[in-house]
Formats: sequence, C-alpha cells, structure tokens
Amino acid sequence: RKHVTKTEVFNLLESAGFSRSNPYNIVPQGKVNILTTMKDEQRLELIKEVAGTRTYGERRQESLNIMAETAARRDKITEMLVYIEKRLKELDAEKEELALYQRLDRQRKAAEYAYYDKEQRKAKAELDKMDSRRSEDGQESAQLQQAEESAKAKSKLVERDLKTVRSTLAEV
Repeated sequence: RKHVTKTEVFNLLESAGFSRSNPYNIVPQGKVNILTTMKDEQRLELIKEVAGTRTYGERRQESLNIMAETAARRDKITEMLVYIEKRLKELDAEKEELALYQRLDRQRKAAEYAYYDKEQRKAKAELDKMDSRRSEDGQESAQLQQAEESAKAKSKLVERDLKTVRSTLAEV
C-alpha cells in the first residue's frame, strides 16, 4: 500500500476536473441525456476521463516510452562497452607487441654498437699499423737519402781523384 499526501490527492482530483475552489459539479444541459444514450464503450471512456484514469494511462504510456528509451540507451551502452573491451584487448596486444619491439630494438642497437665499436678498433689498429710503417718508411727514406748524399759526395771525391789521376797520367 502506498501512502499519498493530501496535496497529491488534491492535484489528482484537479487534473480530473474537480476543483477545490468550486465544490459543485455542474453538468451542462443535455449531458445527462447524452450519458444515458451512450454506448458502453463511450460511457467507459467518459468515466475514465472523469476518474482520471486517462491521465494515468497517458502517464503510464509516457513512462513506458521512457523505459523503452532507457532500454535502448542501455543496449547502446552495452554495445559501447563490448566495443571498448574489444578495443582494450587490441590495445593490450599492441602494447605487448610494442614492448617486444622495443626490447628487440634495444638488442639490435646494442649489437650494432658492438659491431661498429669492433670495426672502429680494427680500423684504428690498422691505422696505427700504417702510421708506424709510414714512420719506419720515413726513417728508412731519411737513411737512404743520407746514404745517397754520402755516396754522391764520395762519387765527387772519387771523380776529383780520378781527374787528378788522369791529369797526372796525361802529364806522364
């Protein structure tokens, strides 16, 4: 059983056509005659209107419409939730794939760094070897130049001595 306030009862009666300010119900002329000659269905509709059940029916229909709209929204929200959950699973898979990619990329970079470092050390060793060969070759070249200069000097001395010997022989 539902408890209803006095104000709600008065509002219900006013919506049915009974007013507090007019305690008399006036039936227009000819209405009683019409009421007596009405068919049962028409009389039922009139009673529903006077009793306020039509208002109840209208409100009930509005409530049913609101409930239908709410159910439609709930279904739409359920669909959205299903889509969001599906998308979350996809994103989780992508996240795992990204983590794997990043790990493999770090390993690749480490391997590339190790390879380039090894190649750089090898090239530096080769460069150092070439520098030492160049230095040795430079020293050898300097020694050969000194030997050449000393040989030229000896050659000049020998030529001078040979000229001297020829001139002495030519005199003899």
